[in-house]
Amino acid sequence: MALDLEKATQRINDKLLEESKKSAEEMAKRADFKIQIWFRSERSSRKPIAYTLSFWESGKRLHGGGDEMMFICRRHAHSPKIAPFEVAMTKHKSNRGCDNLISGGLADSGVIVCPHCHVKHKPDQIGDSIFYRTTIDQATDILAQWWRKLGGRADLYAKYNPNDPRSIMMAQNYDFRTAREKKGLTIYPLQNILKDTLNGATLESRIKAFITA
Repeated sequence: MALDLEKATQRINDKLLEESKKSAEEMAKRADFKIQIWFRSERSSRKPIAYTLSFWESGKRLHGGGDEMMFICRRHAHSPKIAPFEVAMTKHKSNRGCDNLISGGLADSGVIVCPHCHVKHKPDQIGDSIFYRTTIDQATDILAQWWRKLGGRADLYAKYNPNDPRSIMMAQNYDFRTAREKKGLTIYPLQNILKDTLNGATLESRIKAFITA
């Protein structure tokens, strides 16, 4: 009887350990960030496309119940340049910013200090998205660069202009308000990105397949 109880206890412990390992693996694949590409023009392989990129911290808003948009350390053209003495105190010698990402939570005080170059900004002086007009291949490389800049810990999100086939398909399957809000939303989750690249595909090839699908 004692032996049977010992075996049963061991089986339970083994099962708990296995579940713990699986949980740890899933946590490791969970994205800390989201990169969203919003196509403003028609997607084309023959001519430049217009799109914006925005960056989000996953589950950082409302006590984990939402995503927090990040800022980019790059001043708007109409904003004052960074003072010369501030530029001199940083490793990055630009008077517009260092182009790194800043947590949205740092804006709560009304002054944002970039954690990378330590320059101070007001929230209305810097952007929360970047506009590009490039080819599809260049967009692929840009997305890959940002994904790596975020430590390879980001989901990819895509939204589309109203005339894109994905937006039209969503409008046919959802009510008008939902379709307008989602804008054909498609997601390439981190778990799938890691799986695809571990199986031999390059990051760039998978990103290109995602944004051209």
